[in-house]
Amino acid sequence: MSAKVITRRGFVAAGVAGAALAASGATLAGCAAGPTTEKAYAADVVNTQCTVCPNQCGYAAYVVDGNIDKVVGNAADPHAVGTLCARGFGMATAAASADRVESPLRRTEDGRYEAVSWDEALGQIGRTLADIRQDAGGSALAAITDGTSTAQWYVRRLMSALGSPNVYENATTASVSVASGLAQATGFTAYEVDYARAKMVVILGASTVEVPSPGAVAALEEARAAEAQVVMVDSRLAASGSLATEWLPVRPGTELALVLAVARGLLERGLGAEAPLADLDQWRAALSDYTPAWAAEICGLGADVIETLTADLAQAAPAACIDLSWMALFGGSYGNTGELARAAALVNTLLGCWNVPGGAYLAAPVAAWADLSVSPLPVEAVDVTAEVYALAWDGAAPQALRLAHEGSIRGLLLVDANVAAEYPDPDYVREALERCTLSVAVTPEMTETARCCQFVLPEKLWSESDQLPTVTGAVHPVLNLSSAVIEPVVPEARSVAEIVSGLAQGADVADAFNFSVADAAAEMCEACGCTYAGAAAVGTSSLASLTAENLVWPTASGKVECASAACEAAGYSATPTWVEPTVAPDALGFGYYRLTTGNQAPQTTTKTANGAPLAAIAEQYGLDGLWMNAAAAEAAGIAEGDKVVIENEYASASVRVHVTELIEPTALYLASHYGVEDDEQQQADGLGIRQARFVPFALERGYGAPLLQETMVTVRKAGA
Repeated sequence: MSAKVITRRGFVAAGVAGAALAASGATLAGCAAGPTTEKAYAADVVNTQCTVCPNQCGYAAYVVDGNIDKVVGNAADPHAVGTLCARGFGMATAAASADRVESPLRRTEDGRYEAVSWDEALGQIGRTLADIRQDAGGSALAAITDGTSTAQWYVRRLMSALGSPNVYENATTASVSVASGLAQATGFTAYEVDYARAKMVVILGASTVEVPSPGAVAALEEARAAEAQVVMVDSRLAASGSLATEWLPVRPGTELALVLAVARGLLERGLGAEAPLADLDQWRAALSDYTPAWAAEICGLGADVIETLTADLAQAAPAACIDLSWMALFGGSYGNTGELARAAALVNTLLGCWNVPGGAYLAAPVAAWADLSVSPLPVEAVDVTAEVYALAWDGAAPQALRLAHEGSIRGLLLVDANVAAEYPDPDYVREALERCTLSVAVTPEMTETARCCQFVLPEKLWSESDQLPTVTGAVHPVLNLSSAVIEPVVPEARSVAEIVSGLAQGADVADAFNFSVADAAAEMCEACGCTYAGAAAVGTSSLASLTAENLVWPTASGKVECASAACEAAGYSATPTWVEPTVAPDALGFGYYRLTTGNQAPQTTTKTANGAPLAAIAEQYGLDGLWMNAAAAEAAGIAEGDKVVIENEYASASVRVHVTELIEPTALYLASHYGVEDDEQQQADGLGIRQARFVPFALERGYGAPLLQETMVTVRKAGA
């Protein structure tokens, strides 16, 4: 495939900002990007982890006089590779935030918050949890956590002790469609691309440079040095354009059509004859009409481009794959994302790339952990979201909020989950929280979600307490273990483990927590072949990866499944076929654009929005602005830097515009983490507008993901 020249003109400064932050410790008031300081000084070095995202990169914290002076990414961590992303460096300063909650708070009848003691807060919350269980059963209780290891493990065990299976990860809510679609096809929920050894990677809708994995960026750089093809397929050319050989600017929400046409072309070329695929002939028949010309009409690409893309993938196989990593979390939530994930999994199987060098490595679950004495207890009840969203792997958190809005979920525990800011239609989510008999926010800072809850419990940051280990990575899997780095800056704050154990005592299920964090961590380490002391000493311990030879497909057929009875029952075709996006600009007439969203190098969701150094970078580089296609802007009389008004039936707001050729003409882009609506978050207050306000509370059929990009807006110059 011939490489397209990717212009730098009009490129947003996010990549520059992220690189500047990663390279300069001075930006972070003492948190350096690596061992660049030559002068000798006395420091205690403690292994810990970042909690900005599910990667939970391991790093060494250098502590001087009780404060974190420098952080150095663990070189053995495949995500960190000796450094951290911009967010990781920025959030290393979070303990010193002036906006931390200093004591347990209880909302009064007039809407104010009063400080209460821990005994009073935990006792009242625990008794209410027990009362709800007594009156309505365990299924009337639910929890949403940030997905970090200790929070998820402890909260799940608490809920299971109360008879509830309704525990969800906020960190993966928007990517639940990808995880669930992959699970329907392969039995696995994630995979990691071996960029460094790949001959060709087609990246769908994700800016690898802007996701929180320095290791992925380094591996892509290796791939480019080896002259691999790196094709970006997205409506917006984000910072990963610096590492791409070609950009295919598809119309947003049409990636599925492209993948289906590629699948048809690969089968015509004879690929997949020996692949472990069940019901392949059924899918082959369903693909018959999905020609390059058909896909070109939908995607806005040339048929010859699709033909060439298919031929190049076939030639590069098996060191070639379609990359869905991070896609839905950062800008791919359409009404067809789950089916896109299924189709991509099948195309990768045709390419023969699973767990081979240069291909895509499936992340195997740590099955042994389910048998530990400290594991969550078995629960007879069925997840309450499964009835409507049966395809959702590990449940659908947005549906739990809908059930809270309707009154069937009465008690809700939220741990570092700012759902009232990040989910579609924040007013609807706020109402859901306020209608609960009990709503509790466990958080280090007051957030929009905390402001809706009856109780706000001050949480120690990750660096202030010992944590349970995590297993991350697939190409080079590792176990990471972190220890307390500094003394709690807020004396009244407690760790998630301490808070959950206290709630269990108040709810009269204290027997479920007759172990310490160290006890649980030791069991988990031993199950992975490590000792607790050894894992703590090094921070990151390497584990064995799955190879193609020892790969077992955890599906009913023991193969990758082209057909799914569950998908058919949910209203889809048994095999992946074309599904229209829920809304389209051309259906509404001239002047409507799809409002897309995503992350940036210094920011990811609202968790980092109030970080002082990260907010400063966003403001300095104007990262909170709206992207608009140059031709579309000219037709609307809009110029670079103008203040524009975007609006639809749900919201209206003004924002500065960035006019660029690097976005598809029917799309606008607005980052997802700005527009903070709580004045106690002083760093983020007044920065940008909230994309979620323009999105209705709607979920993907069967899969349960919020449709973050299924919304249309108009845009006009302010004052026009």
